[in-house]
Amino acid sequence: MNTKLIPLFSISSLTLVSISGLIYLKTKDVPVVSPVSQPTSSPRRSLPGEGGTQVPKSIEHYLLTSQQFFTQALDAQNQKKSPETVTNLLNRSLTFANESIKVFPNDFRAYLQRGQIYQSLVSSQIQLLDPAISDYLTASKLNPNSPEITRTLAQLFAKKGDAQNTLTYLSKTVSLQPTTAQNFYDLAKIQQQVGQISNAVTTYDQLLSILTDPAQKTQVIAEKSALEQLTAQSKGVMPYAPSSISPEPSAKADEPIIQASLPNTGLIIAAPETSKDVIVANQTNSNSYSGNATLSAGQSQISIQNSKLTSSSQVYVNTISGGKNQTLEVISKSKDSFTVGILTPITENIEFKWWIVN
Repeated sequence: MNTKLIPLFSISSLTLVSISGLIYLKTKDVPVVSPVSQPTSSPRRSLPGEGGTQVPKSIEHYLLTSQQFFTQALDAQNQKKSPETVTNLLNRSLTFANESIKVFPNDFRAYLQRGQIYQSLVSSQIQLLDPAISDYLTASKLNPNSPEITRTLAQLFAKKGDAQNTLTYLSKTVSLQPTTAQNFYDLAKIQQQVGQISNAVTTYDQLLSILTDPAQKTQVIAEKSALEQLTAQSKGVMPYAPSSISPEPSAKADEPIIQASLPNTGLIIAAPETSKDVIVANQTNSNSYSGNATLSAGQSQISIQNSKLTSSSQVYVNTISGGKNQTLEVISKSKDSFTVGILTPITENIEFKWWIVN
C-alpha cells in the first residue's frame, strides 16, 4: 500500500502547482514541435497566427506546443529577461492552450493545460485563481476519476479560503486514492478546524488502518484520543454541511488575459512542484473552531483571540505534552478571547489542544 509518498506531519503553506505528470511538463529546453499529420477524422485548423495551409492537428500537438512556450517563459524568468519577453511567451502558451479547448472541447487535458498555466501564476496574479478553478472543475467533470485533479481543486479552493469546497474535493480524493495517507491527514485536520469533530475521528480511524510507521501512528492516536475526549465533554459537534459547488465562469478561450505590465504587481511563474499538503487560507487560530497552543515555561496563563466565541460558547482543552500532574483549565472567556492556565507556573512548556463548541 502507498502510505509513504510524502512526509505525513510536515504541514506547511499551500503549494501552488501540482503537475503529477498529467501534462507534458518539461523543465529544460524542449525541441520545436513539428506539425504531425493525423487521421482525416481529426479537426482541421491552422495554428494561431499562421495562415495558408490547413493541416490536421492532434491535441498532443497543441498541448506540447503550449508547454514548450510555458517552459521558455519559465526559463526566460530564471534568466531575468524582460517582463515583456516573459509575458509574450506566456500568452503564446495560453494561445495554444485556448486553441486546444476550441478544437477539442471534450478533452479534459485541454482545460488541465490552461488551468495549470493559470495556477502557476496565482502567487503573483491572484485574479487568475478563479479561472484556474474553473478550468480544473471542467477537467474534473470530463475526467471524474482523477485524484490528481480533485486534490488540486482542494488546494485551489483552500487558497481561496473556501473550506466547504476544500473538504468536498479532499473527500473525493480520499475516495479515489484510498491508500494515500496524506489525503486522510489533511482531511482530518480541516474537519477539526471547521468543527466536524466526529468526522475527524472517523477520518483518523481510516488513516490508522493504512499507516505502518510507528511514530506516525503514535501521533495520530494521540490526536484522535484528544478529539474523543473533547467529544465526550461537549456532547455534540458543530453542524457543517458542504454546499453545492458553483463553478466560476472561465476566461474566454480565445483571449489570453496575462498583462505585460500591471501597476504595482510583478509576474512570477511558480516552478513546477508537487504539493505536500492542503491548508485553508483563512483558517487560523483566530477564526477556527480548534487549534493548538503552548503555555510557556514560567507562565501560568495564556490568552487566545478567537472570533468564533459567543456568550454561549463552551471551550475545552486537552494537554498534548508537558505539565505532568498539572490541571490545565479554561480560566475565563469573553466575546473575542479565552484564557487557559494552571495554578502555579512550572519549568517546562505545556502544549495543548483547544476546541470551541457553540
